[in-house]
Amino acid sequence: MRLIAVTCMHNCSEQRSSISDGYIGALERAALTPVVIPPSLSPQASVRGLERMDGLLLSGGNDVAPLRYGQQPRPEIGALDVLRDEQEFALVKKAFDLGIPVFGICRGAQVLNVALGGTLIQHIHANGPEGIQHCQNGQSWQCHHHIEVKPGTMLASALGAGIVAVNSHHHQAVDKIAPGLTVSATAPDGLIEGIECADPWILGVQWHPEMMWQHHPEFLHLFEIFARACKGERP
Repeated sequence: MRLIAVTCMHNCSEQRSSISDGYIGALERAALTPVVIPPSLSPQASVRGLERMDGLLLSGGNDVAPLRYGQQPRPEIGALDVLRDEQEFALVKKAFDLGIPVFGICRGAQVLNVALGGTLIQHIHANGPEGIQHCQNGQSWQCHHHIEVKPGTMLASALGAGIVAVNSHHHQAVDKIAPGLTVSATAPDGLIEGIECADPWILGVQWHPEMMWQHHPEFLHLFEIFARACKGERP
């Protein structure tokens, strides 16, 4: 089984790290072995450990510091974690140097975009007259809104092109897309829901497939195409 570095949540005040079982189960079902790297591990030690991994999964979590993409924080910004930002940005750079696949989920997709030179919407207001709710009030595995997956993308190879229903737990989103990345899915109000690059292999999704795959098995396909990339297969 291939080894996958997985980043996780970090509670600064309680000095402990944690991760949802959904990530672990999905990776195991895709024949991958997760190795959780807590943000309390230094960036230097984290990138050394990545040298022994076959892929990197950036999990969901709190907001990315706006200074990372050249902005001042708006009043609506959520909790920030300097340790996690430092670790994950170092891991992304090292993953690119090593040429190993990177899969980003929710915050992870945002980290990927910022690390490659893009920006974020710090807080989603009503996005015009067609704005929809992106912060779900209900069971995390339930579908909350639609996205449109673009044909010919890696995301389409996993979920099919066209309309797909997803969950939604975010108040930030990708804004300016980073050079080298393409948009693979959007919400009905135009917000970016998927980003990707075939070489190097990068996939980012704004929703949480790790919360959905046990009730909606099609979302396991995202972890399966990640697994194939980690084994050296390319689209």
